[in-house]
Amino acid sequence: MTEILIAHRGEPVTWPENSLQGYREVLAAGARYIETDVQITADGVAVLSHDPSLHRLTGRDLAVTDTPADTVLSLPAGYPERFGDRYRDYRISTLAEFAALLADWPQARAFVEIKHASINAFGTDRVIGIMLETLADVSGQCILISFEYAALAHARDRTDLPLGWVLPHWDDEHRQLAENLAPDYLFVNHKRLPPLPAALWDGPWQWVVYTVNRAEEIPLYLERGFAMIETNEIRSLLGGQPGHE
Repeated sequence: MTEILIAHRGEPVTWPENSLQGYREVLAAGARYIETDVQITADGVAVLSHDPSLHRLTGRDLAVTDTPADTVLSLPAGYPERFGDRYRDYRISTLAEFAALLADWPQARAFVEIKHASINAFGTDRVIGIMLETLADVSGQCILISFEYAALAHARDRTDLPLGWVLPHWDDEHRQLAENLAPDYLFVNHKRLPPLPAALWDGPWQWVVYTVNRAEEIPLYLERGFAMIETNEIRSLLGGQPGHE
């Protein structure tokens, strides 16, 4: 099971998403694959954040791309709406800290997502340059992923790292784009899948479905042709902890 499960943002049902503690815990529980999201601060520091705003994690409605790293990293980031004061000492992590953690787990692999807001603010070339420089020491453990097709096409010209495209739509146009890009991985939201008996697209990629949290659903996706499953409940699916509703 460790070879097919991806820990989505660590384990956000238990710890604030994209927190180093969450990644440490799921790696210690046996996770082989993890996923994280990267935004770029106003002064060019790569930090772990899914949203363009800091509001959910910190309660402060600040855009990451407009805010200096010192401010971003100083704010309590315990996702108070979900966890109250339980994680009030947590802070947003840098991609450099994530890379250092990944280096401690050489068998682990990380899917690192390039986000639209940062590309829109700083341009594709700068964002990818910052990410590649930050990940240089663990580049052999990393796969770049994104919804942004053009960003992945640009990354292909700059790096030999594996690539994963997160499909924004399921239609013939996007199938043709996938064939043109030929990424190593294709990610699709389970809600975007066409009903059976429609088949997955053939290609050189491995299929990844997200977000799947129930053990009884996994064989159904594997039978359909998916190679990997992204989940918020990886310890539960690995048998390490009880699940969450």
